[in-house]
Amino acid sequence: MLNHFTNQASGLIGLGCQPSPRLIAMVGHGDEQAELPLLWQLCLSLVNFGYSVTVLDATSPESEANPGLEDLLENSRWADENQHEAPAWNVIASAKGIQRLVTAKPYRSGALHRLGQLLPAESIVILYCNAEWMTALIGDSQTEPLIVASPTKTALLTGYIALKRLLITGGLRPTIVNMLQESSLLASPQRPNASSGLSECAKKFLGYQLKTVDIVEPQVNVAPCDAIQRLALRLLESAIPLGVTQPTAALLRTPSLGTTAQFAGSH
Repeated sequence: MLNHFTNQASGLIGLGCQPSPRLIAMVGHGDEQAELPLLWQLCLSLVNFGYSVTVLDATSPESEANPGLEDLLENSRWADENQHEAPAWNVIASAKGIQRLVTAKPYRSGALHRLGQLLPAESIVILYCNAEWMTALIGDSQTEPLIVASPTKTALLTGYIALKRLLITGGLRPTIVNMLQESSLLASPQRPNASSGLSECAKKFLGYQLKTVDIVEPQVNVAPCDAIQRLALRLLESAIPLGVTQPTAALLRTPSLGTTAQFAGSH
């Protein structure tokens, strides 16, 4: 089954002769327990497809002990000096760096081009940040950010606030991912889920019909399920270029069948 998805991913890679790093996005709205497991599984799927991946984690601030995007913006050679240590995928603390990009004028095209300059060796860059910064950086683009919905009242509220900003202010059409717990699904398969709540709110109050995806909450050290691999392919289809060209061969790394344990060394 992995070969089937890998072949599809290879087709997407071959769409451009000189591809640049491409950006996909996930909204962080305070529901890390649901968001992070899915994010790591998407990273693993993309690596297994043959992509190199860097996550810009704008929920984590840079510091002296944990340098990140802000350091790259001040010294782009820092990335070259640490490139030999890069694992299968990379996570870069980015809160201060993203805030710096969205407050600079003009942002958007200039900010995205700058990210492409800083990360030329990566084929996929995943932006993980709040809806406000995401709207500033990629508003009115073809990107379809993910909003992860878990079945808690707090997550439903924060998810709706993020959804409204993306739709109304940002001109973006997010995909809502409903994270299902296998135990609760077996106990009550007909129970309304969080994504249906968010999508109904979008339809009723905002006038939008959105895509929704149901995914059973991933387990640690388990290979991505078919639903997550399909979701990764969907994200690739709406990814936007970061404006730096490079040889096609630089896009691919040898596909890896690792687990989420790989991530521990790169966080």
